[in-house]
Amino acid sequence: MSALTEIYVDNVTRHLPEDSRPDIAAEITATIDDMVDARLGEDAAASPDRTAAIEREVLEELGDPVALSREYSNSPQHLIGPNSYSLYIWSLRWVLPIAGLIALVSNVIVTFATDPQTHLGAAIGPAIGNTVTALLTAFAVITIIIALGDRRTDGGASSSMKKRQPGTWSVDDLDRRDSHSKQIRAEAALGLVFIVVLATIPFIPTTLLYVGHLNEGGTFINPDLGVGWLVGYWAFLALMAVVEIIKFTTASAKPTVALIGGIIDVAMAVFLTIALLTQPVLHPELTNTANADIQQIITVIAIWIITVWDQVSTWRIYRRNRR
Repeated sequence: MSALTEIYVDNVTRHLPEDSRPDIAAEITATIDDMVDARLGEDAAASPDRTAAIEREVLEELGDPVALSREYSNSPQHLIGPNSYSLYIWSLRWVLPIAGLIALVSNVIVTFATDPQTHLGAAIGPAIGNTVTALLTAFAVITIIIALGDRRTDGGASSSMKKRQPGTWSVDDLDRRDSHSKQIRAEAALGLVFIVVLATIPFIPTTLLYVGHLNEGGTFINPDLGVGWLVGYWAFLALMAVVEIIKFTTASAKPTVALIGGIIDVAMAVFLTIALLTQPVLHPELTNTANADIQQIITVIAIWIITVWDQVSTWRIYRRNRR
């Protein structure tokens, strides 16, 4: 497969769901090769210039890769255009489980803090209801942000088709940027935003979540927590940020970087587990003695679920970009 064909196939498959890309790429490549061979005929000693000219002719006959990708797509993509669809699906898969888990854990903790006599079973019902609300809110926010970003860049497939009249598409119009690199940069940028949010947690007041009456508007974190623990927390976040910055600047997901990122994530989880099990990390007025152990266990389990989920997502991205 020549570099030009590879670019054309990449322009088609970047608008399709990840699971179907390898098969469709192979099918399109085989079709292009067959069409080129048929036009070369018995001329096995065709010059490189003639072969390149025929390849260009074949690609222009196949037409706009955005239009071709629509023929392979199983569903319309109107609100989220093809250029942002992969990022949108990745964001939902990565953000929604974490947002739901955080909402569930925080609701259970607040329930125990407000009513020490509450049983775990009685706390789960309202927590699930609030978690569903949080998931719907996160879904709406992700959809709106990416949809607006898609409109501000190129408007998706529809505007891409409007830029030229039918039949005027040329190979010169191909986007020669690697779609994997664009996806990696977008994911790294989202990762940096998430790290910044995590870094601000020690300063977030309870009034932000309308539970300021529990500790007179103080922070969620115990104000007597040692400075060393906070410095360690921010140090791990800084290391995680360095990994994301490397991904963003290099636009690649190398196995070494992924491995280092995974080690940092696991070390961070161990650090948080030790902190939670050896001292009161949350503000004392947000917890109660009777259910303190349950709250700690739930929080630790949530941390490890998020860590495992992050590792699975990271290695799925790495495997995807090896294809």
